[in-house]
Order: sequence, then C-alpha cells, then structure tokens
Amino acid sequence: MSSSLMNYAERVEVIKGFGYNDREAAFLCWAALHGGYFLRRQYADFIGVETGGTINALAEKLLEQNHARTLTALNNTKIYHLASRPFYTSLGEPDNRNRREHAPAAIKTRLMGLDFALANPEHRYLATEREKLNYFTETLGIPLSDLPWKRYVSRKSQSTTTRYFVDKYPIFLKKSGEPERIATVSFCFVDPGSTTLSAFETYLEQYASLWRHLRTFEVVYVADIVRLQAAAERRFKAFLRRSQDDPHAPETPIGRRVIEHFEARFLYERGDLSSFSREKLIRLRKETAEFSPKYQELYEHWKAGANPRANPSSAPSFPPSDSSSPKFSTYLLGHDYSFFCSINSRGEGPGGANGPTPRAAQGVGEVFGTSLGSRAT
Repeated sequence: MSSSLMNYAERVEVIKGFGYNDREAAFLCWAALHGGYFLRRQYADFIGVETGGTINALAEKLLEQNHARTLTALNNTKIYHLASRPFYTSLGEPDNRNRREHAPAAIKTRLMGLDFALANPEHRYLATEREKLNYFTETLGIPLSDLPWKRYVSRKSQSTTTRYFVDKYPIFLKKSGEPERIATVSFCFVDPGSTTLSAFETYLEQYASLWRHLRTFEVVYVADIVRLQAAAERRFKAFLRRSQDDPHAPETPIGRRVIEHFEARFLYERGDLSSFSREKLIRLRKETAEFSPKYQELYEHWKAGANPRANPSSAPSFPPSDSSSPKFSTYLLGHDYSFFCSINSRGEGPGGANGPTPRAAQGVGEVFGTSLGSRAT
C-alpha cells in the first residue's frame, strides 16, 4: 500500500502541471486533501496577502479547467469545492470522497478542519484514507476490523464498499523526534456548532477499538464556540474511566452493542426469525462483519452462559492513568462561520442532513447557490 502513495512534494509538482504556480499548487494540494472545500480568506492566509486579484486569479484558473465549482452561502460568501475527478486522480486519489457533494454541516466541519490544519502546519497529517490505513495497519499493525468504518451500498448494483475514517477529521503525528511507531497520535473532533454532545459520544465509541491499541493518544476538541468544550472534557474522562474498568462491560456503549448483537445472532442461528424486521436483519449482517472474528471467542463463552466481562476480547484496554495516559485538549477557531445556517444537535442544518429545507433528496446546490458553468467533472 505504502509504495503507491505520493508525498506532498510530488503532488504539488503534479498540480503545477495544470498551469498553477507554486503557491497555488501548494494550497490546492492542502485544500484537496483536507476536506476538498476552501474559502477565499483561507488561500489569502496561506500565502500571506489580503484578498484581491491574487485570489481572483486562482478562482479563474479553477473554473476555467473545471477543477472546482462555487457555492454561494449567506452574505454572498463564496465556497470553492475541488470536485474534479481528473484533479484527484492526478494526486493518486481517484476515489477520494472529498470530490462528492456534501451537506452544509459536513462542509462546515471540513472548512473548520482546514482552518485547524492551516493554523498548525508543523504536524505530519494523515490526510487521506490510504495514509491512515497505511499508518495504523502497516506501521502499527492494528487489525483493519478495529478501525472506524462505514459501509456504502451502490444504488445501481447493490454492491457494497467499506470506507474508513469517513468523518475526515484531522489526524496528525506531533513532531517529537520519536520513531513513527511510538509517536503520539492526535485525533481531532470537529464540532460544527452542535447543541448536545451526542455526536461526540458517537465519535468516542467509533474510535474506541482503535485507541485501545495505542500506547497513548490525544483527542483535540475543535470548535468555533466554547459552549461545550468543558462538558466534552468531562465526557471524555468518563469514557476513559468506563473503558479502563472494563472496556467490554455490558453497561458501556460498545458492551451493549456486543451483547445485543450476540442475542440477535443466537436467534438467527437457531432459525428463530419471528422478531426480525428487514432493518434488524441488515443491522445483524453489518455487525457480523464488524464484530467477527474479533469477538468470536467471547461469543462462544456467552453462548455457554459465561459472564462476558470475564472473557474480554484480545484487544488491549486503555493504558492506566499515568504520564502516558490519553490526553484531551480543546482548540478554539477564531473565524466567523455565520454564513452557515445554525446546526442542530446532530450536527445538521435545521432541515436535517441536507440543510435548511426539509426535502430528503435535496442536493447541496439547492441549499447554497451553485454558480452556473462551474460544475466540475
């Protein structure tokens, strides 16, 4: 996997081949890999100039070559989306989902993630899915089944594709002089303005299996307001305490999921389908792929009537409370994102996952205004 990965310098050179200058190519590479969306002020900050003709020149090149489309948000704010397949293919990322359309809340988190990365360029970022997989599975030897994943079903063929780290939050290694295999890994959670911590709790559960393999790690709560930062730290500490006491106990979120899965799997294997709906069967199939073979031994003990707590899986628990324990920090972005609508407790616009209006099939071009003639290919 690693042999086919392009480095940053190689990618910049490829982008320059499209006619962009050094500064433009360097920024476009950064923006493409850190979410796929950017604002004019972000490019201005990157090159250290005021907005003006230099930014206009980049926008014109992007639109002329169909490398980007523009979205117009509130207050006539222009958002540029690098959405061209040939552009990403040139970067060695033909299947990168950054080129897809996204809901307003997802666009906001990507812009916030780019702001964080631009403000902290000294770190080594694992910017793409392949870079993350290469580091965690090859460098650290963590099983693929313990990484956060999501399965997508094709609308045309019903075939499935499993993707990893789909949230696209920044993950980076701090420069410390240590070998990469023992370096501290920092995981950002980007809060787009949620009113509750439900999304953060889901995030903790999704990453728990990965974190149990790490000597130490850091979670960085990135937000543009301070409202939930203190509560998020308390929630993180409570999560660690539960995991250290018993990472697979039934009262923990992952423990509850495992036990519920065992119960459904046992009924299915006995042929007792009376309680199964179509949704429950689909969930069982997905969880079987997620939990097996990781919990197979635990499942056998459970069927035999043993207490699951006494037979945890082979995944190591979190480190004890000492100097190498997991860390939590907050990062407040000093930028104005008021051109987005308000975000509800699930991190979505007032109308749901696709923004201000309630139509489920609504595209981002109907939420924002998509400039005519700027649709990328």
